[in-house]
Amino acid sequence: MKQFDISLKNEKIKPYNRLSWLIIIIHIIVFLYLSFFSNDRIIRVSAIASLVLLAFCFFLKLYFKKTKWAFGFHPFFLFLMVGWITMGKYWLAAIPFIFDILFSITVRKFSVEISVDKIIYPSFPKKNINWTELNNIILKDGLLTINFKNNKFIQQFVDETKTVVNEQEFNDFCHQQLNK
Repeated sequence: MKQFDISLKNEKIKPYNRLSWLIIIIHIIVFLYLSFFSNDRIIRVSAIASLVLLAFCFFLKLYFKKTKWAFGFHPFFLFLMVGWITMGKYWLAAIPFIFDILFSITVRKFSVEISVDKIIYPSFPKKNINWTELNNIILKDGLLTINFKNNKFIQQFVDETKTVVNEQEFNDFCHQQLNK
């Protein structure tokens, strides 16, 4: 059974990373404020412990940046959540939790799976597209175009560093599936 797996470019990773850093920095500023000006000893200790863990995590991120052990923002968000929970501020722990979930959804691997039966498009949640719903699907010059019968279409750039596909072979396969 012939199948193609085409990785799409996620051109919004940089803005998502910037937003994540912004959220982390805001929390760090609040933790710094609480560590100096809070009257409650538990809150001061929790804020300082969270800052130490975040600093340790930051240095590990720098150290492992170009290795196979590189990691994203999950540990930062985890330490932010734990810091707020130990202070008893559960509603503030929800903020990094929500951003961690949203970050995981937005930076996941975007891969279109094209098989004889159907096409699985990596929206959230994944969308199953039957061949009968399509007018055309074509890959040309690194651009994947999916044209639906209801006059909607999807165009995405292919990440050519992760996907090596013979365009002619792919287009012939899709043309055969559409003519069935």
